[in-house]
Amino acid sequence: MLRSLVLVAILAGSSTWQAAAPAPAAPTYDAKYTDADGQVYTGTLTFAVDAKGVVTGTMKLTDPLEIVATLGGTVKDGKWTFDYPFEIPSQGCLGTVKGTGDISADSKTVQGSAMSSGGCSEQPIQLTFTLTRQAK
Repeated sequence: MLRSLVLVAILAGSSTWQAAAPAPAAPTYDAKYTDADGQVYTGTLTFAVDAKGVVTGTMKLTDPLEIVATLGGTVKDGKWTFDYPFEIPSQGCLGTVKGTGDISADSKTVQGSAMSSGGCSEQPIQLTFTLTRQAK
């Protein structure tokens, strides 16, 4: 009986039996990418940076067509450096996008440039982009 009470007391005080709190959701940003010909692509991104500077998140551009990706890269001294794959599901195309972006001090905007290759284009496409954090 005493063993049972001691075991119950130990388990009741153990933090390992408590469920871990879920990680906060990554902030959502409105995304606008513009190619060298002036074609604009818009959608949203989730964008989070961990304590080591590793970027995680997703991209879903929806206009004029759907382009999806899992974000990657690193942030150091307010600059995001990335190289990650993307997909255009409706056309069955895969490609990569590589570039850099400057993150504002308040993390409300990210602006930069990138080069898209592969996908449905025979030639690489130069892009500029602006990400604007949505209000909570």
